[in-house]
Amino acid sequence: MSASHDAPVTPSERGRVWSEVFRRSRISPHVFVVAEAAAGQVDQVVAGLGLPQATSNSLFDNAHWATPLLDGAVTRLLTYGLPALPSGTRVYGHRPLRLLCHLMNLRPPTRALAGERHVPDIDQLLAHLDQQRQAEPEVLLVQARTAMANDAQEVLTAVRVFFGDQRLT
Repeated sequence: MSASHDAPVTPSERGRVWSEVFRRSRISPHVFVVAEAAAGQVDQVVAGLGLPQATSNSLFDNAHWATPLLDGAVTRLLTYGLPALPSGTRVYGHRPLRLLCHLMNLRPPTRALAGERHVPDIDQLLAHLDQQRQAEPEVLLVQARTAMANDAQEVLTAVRVFFGDQRLT
């Protein structure tokens, strides 16, 4: 990671508000949908983290890309035909959301969001990212594949695997 990502950013230096890039999913408070205009930037940031990416793309089927991130994942779905889940980029987890806010120079939520137990320290998130980079790639790919979903029920299944069997509404 470059030194610019490690440098603390004061709130006055931060750019856009997190909600200009991410919105809460109706499926679960643990899932955030990336604005279409920002999806390329999110993909670029995630690609630069040095984590493996799982893919699934076959003829006449949805295409999936997923990268594990901390205790969740970042996914991209491209649907064909009438999708049960719309195409787009999604972030699974509050900690990945907050890390992305930091890396993208966004002003993060100021308080805990629905389903979030506490607001984590950014230094702790960066340390966990460094630990994750040292993990076995196959373990990380299993985590990524868990996040690949074609419909709301599969999203909820992934949320339960990542964050436990808790109330999701």
